[in-house]
Amino acid sequence: MLPEGARLALAVSGGLDSLAMAYLVGEYNRSIREPLDLIVLHVRLDAGGVTEGLPARIHRWFDSRGLEVEEVSPRLEASEEVPLGCFACARARRRTLLEEAEIRGASHIALGHHADDVVETWLMSLMYTGTAETMPPVRSYFGGAVHLVRPLYELQRRELGRLIRLAGIPDPASPCGVGSSTRRDTVRRVLSALGRDQALVRRQLFWAAVRQMNGAGSENGANGSGGDHG
Repeated sequence: MLPEGARLALAVSGGLDSLAMAYLVGEYNRSIREPLDLIVLHVRLDAGGVTEGLPARIHRWFDSRGLEVEEVSPRLEASEEVPLGCFACARARRRTLLEEAEIRGASHIALGHHADDVVETWLMSLMYTGTAETMPPVRSYFGGAVHLVRPLYELQRRELGRLIRLAGIPDPASPCGVGSSTRRDTVRRVLSALGRDQALVRRQLFWAAVRQMNGAGSENGANGSGGDHG
């Protein structure tokens, strides 16, 4: 997933997931024989439109780790009017990341999606489209010139929250202004209603989604799964 010596763009939204990913990839990079050439990209976009960028505290944290965050403007098409739906926002951010990574010669882009995202995306697809699409751990674009990778694929949100506290990672940026009105948040509330069974059910659903994906050769679905909503 992360070949040694490759130029890797860390896609950082400023959320918990992407900050934890940046920390873990950085620690991994210290241990390998041929380090990755890391760059950090932040697309100034959420569902409400173009944003002001990341808070200064996050920039300072990346600076302390020897990395500079490059904030880039989104590539919006004429049909993409704000406020954007989750899928349109994710698509615009992914498109911008792919283009910016290619310009900078990055062969890989790391996203902060984790096991809970896999489960929630799969359930959204089943509940709202009647299909069973999910997000793969690796996906190639431009004939294999650029690869999207998800290093946190098997980790859970609660594990990342614990890492944030223990590793001294700064508080995440404010979440998207859409708040709790998205389909993903609806799915989260459904799972939360399971109470103490939620952790077990999430794990079972994760492996069910992985088995289905491997058996059907599934790629990203059309339900907002493609963006770094960490």
